[in-house]
Amino acid sequence: MPTDVVPEIPNQLRAAFVRWDNGSRQRQQAMAWNRPAWQATFPEHHNLLATLPDRLDRTIVAQWGAGAADSEAQAVQAFVVTMAWGYGPAGYGPSRAARVLRENTQAPQVLHEAACIVRSDGGAAAFAWLSEHRLHRLGVAFATKYLYFCNAPDTPPALILDRIVQRWLRQHADTQVRLDWHVGDYGRYLTMASAWASELGIAPDDAEYLIFSDMLSEEPGASPWAPPGRAADTVAAMEDDETSAVLEAIDDAAASFAALPGVSPADMDDFERGVRQLRRIVLARTN
Repeated sequence: MPTDVVPEIPNQLRAAFVRWDNGSRQRQQAMAWNRPAWQATFPEHHNLLATLPDRLDRTIVAQWGAGAADSEAQAVQAFVVTMAWGYGPAGYGPSRAARVLRENTQAPQVLHEAACIVRSDGGAAAFAWLSEHRLHRLGVAFATKYLYFCNAPDTPPALILDRIVQRWLRQHADTQVRLDWHVGDYGRYLTMASAWASELGIAPDDAEYLIFSDMLSEEPGASPWAPPGRAADTVAAMEDDETSAVLEAIDDAAASFAALPGVSPADMDDFERGVRQLRRIVLARTN
């Protein structure tokens, strides 16, 4: 398919929109997070973390992202809050976020500049700039979370692109996008999601949320974003440090496999079926 042709809106997305619309357009549930662990890892941000609620939602995180372009200090604060939301109760979240800041002396400048670009020029421009000024240990999934929350409402969108969204696009839109800082793939994803959102009469980030939640509904209990009924079990497992270490290793293996040259969509489907089964086995040990 030519890169400038937007695929027709998938029936799967239409169905997800109808369910969401009929359900009063419920927003994504707020995420629990481990305040003491984050404060212990980031003592310099103890007071910031103390002001946050016990559960973080997109609206709260966006309030911090809105100030990221004002200064390097505020950009770092927005990054920390975004990571707390993104990792949720995962035991390894604070240490992973800390490594990004502590292993990149230029992190405050890079985060600030990326926030300035995304607020003035939108997600595609900011992603392209960040791909040339990467921070060690910050991958596409969490970098796009940061850009999303720093984006301004009157500029082109910056949408989250992680493995859940990637898998949905492959399975339901016959579209392969990489998570290896491929600028063209991210721009194509933004174009598709924006076009589909326009057809449905919703905002682009609503389309991203529908994609995310629809894919997640196919594998309950496999993520801290799990639907009600399995969320408590998943959170308990994620708070177990040993379990977290195993889940982290599984995530790393999936990311490494996806980055191998010559990996086809069929290969990824096969590999991720195994990954989902492994995650279920790990999570089931706590039940």
